[in-house]
Amino acid sequence: MEKSIKINTKDQKIIHGTLNTSRDSDKLVIFVHGLADNQNNHLFYNAAKYLSKNSFSTFRFDLYSWEKDARKFKDCTLDTHAEDLNTVIGHFRTKFSNSYLVGHSLGCPTILLSNLDYANAIVFWDPSYSLKKFMPEISKFDKELGVHVLDGAYEIVVRDKMYKSLTDDFPDCFGIVRNLKKPLKIIAAGSGLLLEGAKKYEQVANNPKKLTVIEGATHCFDEEGAEEELFKETLNWLKKF
Repeated sequence: MEKSIKINTKDQKIIHGTLNTSRDSDKLVIFVHGLADNQNNHLFYNAAKYLSKNSFSTFRFDLYSWEKDARKFKDCTLDTHAEDLNTVIGHFRTKFSNSYLVGHSLGCPTILLSNLDYANAIVFWDPSYSLKKFMPEISKFDKELGVHVLDGAYEIVVRDKMYKSLTDDFPDCFGIVRNLKKPLKIIAAGSGLLLEGAKKYEQVANNPKKLTVIEGATHCFDEEGAEEELFKETLNWLKKF
């Protein structure tokens, strides 16, 4: 069953998400999306249905969205994302006996900054590890507007506090993982730009851990068969814990 859920934050914003429940399941997977993304990216939309058919309930949500009462991208930092994820975790804490966190790209550092006390296991999908290297490649500074702009199919304004959060103030992800005491599965895109970081995550992580590389896949696993393999690897890991 699918149901829209609204969760109140401490600063009077609303987190909008979608709960897919699996019958008699006490296991919840919380998805965390990446930069300039949303809960209905094909990865989360399809994974929710896939896992629900395999005895896992799921919750996917927007870290920022168009609704008037929702948080806006212009007001966000990586710390804001982590705080909102903590709010989501807290909302479901007493509703499910077991919880799991699955992040894509920037969603992975967001997870690392959140409260992981109640997570049975974690899965990273092609995780980000340091955007200081990549931000100059994927953005430009607009001198006239005085803001950074993500320069893709359409332009996204990145204000100074968010840009700083993604560059100079970006967390030491490998250092956090080195001290992480949770089962960690890393699934990397074999033809993506973040493979080096995925290998480093696996290297510094504590057991139980596992790295799987999906050959031929790019960052969003759009290629034929890549999404299916991603979901299968995710499910196999979650079932262990």
